Amino acid sequence: MAIKQGDPARLTYRYLRVAIVAVVLVLFVSLTMQIVADHGRLESGEEWWYATISSYFYSPVQSIFVGTLVGIGTCLIAIKGRHGAEEVLLNFAGMFAFAVALVPTPLDAEMCPGEPYCLDVPERVGNNMGSLLVVGGLVMLLSTWPRRRDLGSREGWDLWINWLTWAATGVWLLVWPGSFLTAAHYTAAILLFACLVAVAWINGTDHAVTAQALERLRGMSAAAYRVWYRWIAVVMATVLVVGLATTVVLDRYFPDLFPQTLFVVETVMMLIFVLFWVLQTIQFWDIDLPAGARVADVRLPGDTPV
Repeated sequence: MAIKQGDPARLTYRYLRVAIVAVVLVLFVSLTMQIVADHGRLESGEEWWYATISSYFYSPVQSIFVGTLVGIGTCLIAIKGRHGAEEVLLNFAGMFAFAVALVPTPLDAEMCPGEPYCLDVPERVGNNMGSLLVVGGLVMLLSTWPRRRDLGSREGWDLWINWLTWAATGVWLLVWPGSFLTAAHYTAAILLFACLVAVAWINGTDHAVTAQALERLRGMSAAAYRVWYRWIAVVMATVLVVGLATTVVLDRYFPDLFPQTLFVVETVMMLIFVLFWVLQTIQFWDIDLPAGARVADVRLPGDTPV
């Protein structure tokens, strides 16, 4: 008989998926508590609602903000996607989440006048990103070694992308540290959301999942899930592009009209992502992994598929 995946592995997969939703909710609860506290504490006319979620790095939300993104990044890397583009996109999304967490949005002195949230940011970024790059390089070396022969063929495209991104990030940090502090957070955030949009679209166009006995779907049919995922991808892409364009226009021509535009864009993007993740978790609750992500069953001589 075929050797099947055991229940502990299935539970681990479920917990990883549920953990992402849980930590996002923790971040939103922490943000809400801080916004309410600032609204009640500050005088009328003072800014009690920061312009971006990332700006709350310079507030008591800092530990939750960093912990949430590091947790999301770890789970995205750990979760197995379909072979090829989705797996690469999930890994990159995880790495970009680390960068968003460890490289704060550029400091606004008026928003952050005191300790301990504003101290030694350049030194902290250098230490944290340097540590991440060193360990990340070792991890990539370990993951590349079994596939070293792929580096000379088309099968190794994902390895080359990983190494080039790692090298480019290191050069940027070492050679242009000022530019890195100014732009790395926003670059990583945009690329993170772009990866998630692409992952949703891939799920919306995958016809491999069926409702056969070994691929039991919960909630809806496979076709219905695909429709939802396509719409989620389209809405996320639209919000990202329109939101960023609106933010740039308002920031340049009407800076006092609604400075929290980017906060709203980030919030909507995260909530839509949570919707996608919840739907996908329900869909694969019994299946464990999408068909394109599974390793073929290991069978002994004479076994027949079950």
